[in-house]
Parts: sequence; C-alpha cells; structure tokens
Amino acid sequence: MQVTQALDMMEAILRVAEHPDIVSVSRYGADTQPGGQSPPGIKAVHQTGSYAMLWAAVPHRDARPVPPGDMPPPRYRAQRMLVLAHQLLDVARPEVISSWELCATPGVGDWTAGDPPLSALRLKCGDGSVVYLRATAASGGTSEPETDPYPDYQIPQGVQSWHRLNVPHAEPASV
Repeated sequence: MQVTQALDMMEAILRVAEHPDIVSVSRYGADTQPGGQSPPGIKAVHQTGSYAMLWAAVPHRDARPVPPGDMPPPRYRAQRMLVLAHQLLDVARPEVISSWELCATPGVGDWTAGDPPLSALRLKCGDGSVVYLRATAASGGTSEPETDPYPDYQIPQGVQSWHRLNVPHAEPASV
C-alpha cells in the first residue's frame, strides 16, 4: 500500500466519523513517502483551534506495541488522535489493512512517567507493506479543556461503510 493511499483512507474515515470536537480535516505535505523534507499527513483542527496531525514516518524498528486504553484528555491531542484513529479502524475494518496497532517509540515522550506514551499507529497492509503514522499536535489560541467535552460521542454507523461513500482522493497540500 502506498502512503498516499493510507492517508486517503484515514482522511476519509476521519471525515465520516464526524467527531464533534473536530472542525476540519485536511491533508498537508508535498512528499509521497516518509522521511523527506515535507512529510505527508492529515491535520485535524479542533474546536479550541489546536490541531493534531497524523503523518507518515519511517517505521521505527524499536517501536513497541501498546494496548489501546481509554481516550486521553484533550490536552494530549496527539495521543488522543491516535486512540481515535485506532477506534475508527476497529469499526471501519478496511480490507486493505490486515492489522493495526498503537505504538510507543523510544525517544519520543516521557518514558519515566510509567507507561510509555503513545506516539504512532502501525498499519500492516494486506500486501505486506507497513505504513507508520506518527502523531504530533500544536495548541490553539485557547487552553484545552481538562475533561472530554464530548464524552458521549459514539462512532457513527457510516464509519463501517466509509469505503462506499463518494469521498474524493486528496492530493497532498502544503500547510
């Protein structure tokens, strides 16, 4: 699977999910492969103006699988995006992906604070390829809420049929 195909898929699933905290989803980056000057990714802008990004990275050989846990609070936007993406994949079940797992990457985040922090989503594709999506975030103009402003959010049924919707393929664009 090509990186752009994986990002097209994730963008479509995020759009169909209609999470009330996400006000827009867009693509960025000019590269089509990880490791370049302008890595391709997806940017989700939140109600507070902060944003979380999933971007293609070279798979880290020492990345450790981390079991999915509860949804982190909004101040942990990157980890929150990873958990949401994992939950969406659990419902969408894309045929081109054989498995997906949350990962912790050595050297990313504070490993001394107990559990290693989530930093990536590893997609193992049906064709044998691996797409490794890292997550980062940036704060907006207001502070993040301490608790989830949408604790009752349920993944809509449309996520199961995301691939049948007429979602155009995105072209990478600059930020």
